[in-house]
Amino acid sequence: MVRFRWVLVIGTVLAFLAIAPIAGAAAPNTGNAHFIKSQTTATTDGSGNLVASFKETGLSAGSTETITLTATQTVTYECVNGGGKNPSASNKHSITTTSSNFGNFPVDRNGNLVASLTVPVAPDTMGCPPGQTDTLVSVVYSNITLKDSTSGAQISLADVSYTNHSAPPLR
Repeated sequence: MVRFRWVLVIGTVLAFLAIAPIAGAAAPNTGNAHFIKSQTTATTDGSGNLVASFKETGLSAGSTETITLTATQTVTYECVNGGGKNPSASNKHSITTTSSNFGNFPVDRNGNLVASLTVPVAPDTMGCPPGQTDTLVSVVYSNITLKDSTSGAQISLADVSYTNHSAPPLR
């Protein structure tokens, strides 16, 4: 009878330890990594660069995630003369390219990651004649994607655009 009680006590303790979390330890959040759509946005800054601000959750507490921001950008530049004018139609140049940037970000103890990434506007390679300045007119970002290559989470974002209102009007 005493032996049966000890077996029962030991069995109960082992069962409790198997299912009870260790006090004070955070349970890892794995297997459900995803970006929070309402807290993930794409905008442009005052210079035309693409900025994605995001929140990803369901990650392993304390891990480091590698996030990549990718977008297709269609950029229009013009040459502006010393009088502040765009002198001719041949001095306008548009380029379309796919650009990206990545970063490594730490995950907080609750399995969340809140951060932002920037993709700079593509530089113009046209070159302006002497006495004229290469000036950004506008940029449209499309096919915008954030991807966490560590967790596999991915989200597509709406197109955004930027117009440089200080650039002379295109003729």
